[in-house]
Order: sequence, then C-alpha cells, then structure tokens
Amino acid sequence: MKYLVLLFFFSSLLVSSETDKIESKIIMSMIDAVSNHRVFSVYTNSQKLKEILPAQKIVFVDDCSGADLAILEKSKIEKNCANISIITLEYDLLKKYPNSIGSFFWQKGRPNIVFIKSRLKNQNIVIDSTFDEFIEENIW
Repeated sequence: MKYLVLLFFFSSLLVSSETDKIESKIIMSMIDAVSNHRVFSVYTNSQKLKEILPAQKIVFVDDCSGADLAILEKSKIEKNCANISIITLEYDLLKKYPNSIGSFFWQKGRPNIVFIKSRLKNQNIVIDSTFDEFIEENIW
C-alpha cells in the first residue's frame, strides 16, 4: 500500500511539472506575439507565473504602472491596470475587463488560447500570423 501511495504522489508531481512547462511555453508565445519578440515588462498577480516563466524576454514589475502588459488570474484588478493590455488566465475575466486582449485557460484538460479581434485592433496590436487561428470575432 505504501508503494502505491508513493507511486501516486510522484506521478502527480510529474504531471504537474509537465503542465507547468506547457503553460509556460504557451504564455511565453502569447507574450512574444503581442510584444513582437522584444523584451517586455509584465505585471502579474499570479505567483505561479512568476515562478515558471523564464526571465530572458520579460521583466516582472510590481504594479501595472510600469508594465507593458498585465497577466491576471484573479478578478480583483488594480486601478492602474485599466490603461494597459491584459491577458487573462480565466475566460470569464475576458468578459469583465474591456482592455483584455486575450486569454489562456484550461478547459476539459486542454489548453485554450483566445484573442479578441476588435480589442487587438482598438489597442493597435498586431500579433504574429501563427496566432491567426486563435483570433475570435466575439467573446463566447
């Protein structure tokens, strides 16, 4: 029984680690697409993202006033985030924040990426053509 519990514990750690790698790669590719592959200052309220995202192409800042982009996972938004582009980590937040341009979220165990065409246009953001299939006309 001990071995079964240990096996379950270590296998869950491996799955979590693999999920973090996937999430990190997807979010970094979204940041690259929005930033046109230049170093970007990012504010996030997600401690997990601060730990899993590589710091080569992004600089984490403590609040939105010094950020080019905010990545938010919680519904509480700071007032000074209202003037910058936001990528949300929950689809419902995409509806809540009018300056959110896209979202990354998990649904039924699969990663989902969505960019909203009108919001990209309103904020004069042109993203890589590799993300064309993820651009939606409307929020679902």
